[in-house]
Amino acid sequence: MVNYQDVITLAEQLPLVERVRLIEDVSASLTRDLEIEAFRRMPWQEFIERTAGILADDPIERPAQLPLESREPIE
Repeated sequence: MVNYQDVITLAEQLPLVERVRLIEDVSASLTRDLEIEAFRRMPWQEFIERTAGILADDPIERPAQLPLESREPIE
């Protein structure tokens, strides 16, 4: 297993552009993890209030029903 100090040592060996990219990737990953954790701890009522109407601008519509197939009668 890699520990914190090993990661720091390896990161210091990267060129500046790559270190910036590493920070951006780690930041994005942490942001996603924090958002997921916040939703997990959120009371369900609050979750519903925040997500209700999320598809208001793009509602789900049922297409017209296709015609039924003609089949042989059951004997």
